[in-house]
Amino acid sequence: MSTPVSVVLIARNAERTLARCLASTVGFDDVVMVDTGSTDATLAIAARYPHVRVLHETFEDFSANRNAAAACARHDWVCPLDTDEWFDPVLAAQLQAFNPASDRQVHAFWRYNWFLGRRLRSKLGREWIRRVYHRQQVQFVGAVHERLVRIDGGARPAVARLPGHVGHDPYASVGHLFEKRWTYARPDLRKVKAAHPAVASLRALWRFLRGWLMAGGFIDGWRGFVLASADAYGVFLKYVWGYAARKASAERTQGA
Repeated sequence: MSTPVSVVLIARNAERTLARCLASTVGFDDVVMVDTGSTDATLAIAARYPHVRVLHETFEDFSANRNAAAACARHDWVCPLDTDEWFDPVLAAQLQAFNPASDRQVHAFWRYNWFLGRRLRSKLGREWIRRVYHRQQVQFVGAVHERLVRIDGGARPAVARLPGHVGHDPYASVGHLFEKRWTYARPDLRKVKAAHPAVASLRALWRFLRGWLMAGGFIDGWRGFVLASADAYGVFLKYVWGYAARKASAERTQGA
């Protein structure tokens, strides 16, 4: 006998990708979408899918909202799905016939990344992501780039593999890509990381080379170059932004 899985989503202004996302969840008996203040057609699109329950919350941070959405699910086993992702048929079938060995494990699968209309062929185009978990045993932590940990102690849970994948189309444009890197670098969203601009530049260069050469971004042509450059920009901004914030704090303390 299979174990039911709830699909939970956090949505805000997701009209570009939401229809494909929700269409891939047809067949699940519990799909929860928590909207955090959409002003575009997101809610109208969600209304086309009668199997989707729409709830409304204010945005706190990624982990807090994911955990709140999981608490609203009908089943203890949940699978978060971003609004710019979609299940492939193999993974959807696996989740609809889910039979976990232990509620202390999380289950992982591949995510295949797309950029401006094309699936990426390099290592930039695939990620191994941990997603399916038992909400009484595991929760999300971290304001940005959140991760799953055991509730009883915070250790990372054991991982089991699921066949299939999700597609992922996160960026509407090059500008949107760099805007997201800017958002993720904000000191108020993460533990501040600081480095002198010269050191930050070296870290950024390493990140570019890692994406362009080591991850094979060159295989994806100009798309790979843009993605590697955006990653370098995000690293540089994160460390310099934190450096400037700490310097300003120190100067205020000295002037008090």
